[in-house]
Amino acid sequence: MRLKPQTYALTAVTHQRRRLFQRTATAELFIATLFRYRDAGKFQLHAFVVMPDHVHILLTPAPDIAIERCAQLIKGGFFFAVRKDFTGEVWQDGYHAHRVVDEEDLRNQTFYILNNPVKKKLDSYPWVSSSATYAHRMDSLPTL
Repeated sequence: MRLKPQTYALTAVTHQRRRLFQRTATAELFIATLFRYRDAGKFQLHAFVVMPDHVHILLTPAPDIAIERCAQLIKGGFFFAVRKDFTGEVWQDGYHAHRVVDEEDLRNQTFYILNNPVKKKLDSYPWVSSSATYAHRMDSLPTL
């Protein structure tokens, strides 16, 4: 068990960069998966964006859970939920987890995640944690 919680920016990419999350129902199913594990206490959820072919998530795992387990829950949980609507591979193997090291890094990671749709010229993007639909359910940013 860790003494001090660690926060991570997690990125996962769809298999062959298929635009799975272009469909509203699929993006919302992924977000429901995120909140299911967050509500179960597996991690604190600070920010996220679900782009058409990848996701970025800022989270702090529960003290008894490793980042590897969080990635497994999120990717595996979504795969299990979507498999009746989609056949084939869902995710590329692996993921990228960046451990946030200080307050500046936390600000940079949060900014990157929340502004990813703007960078990709996706105006009024609905599947970002700062949208009115999700903002009230997010955990506050940790103090590093």
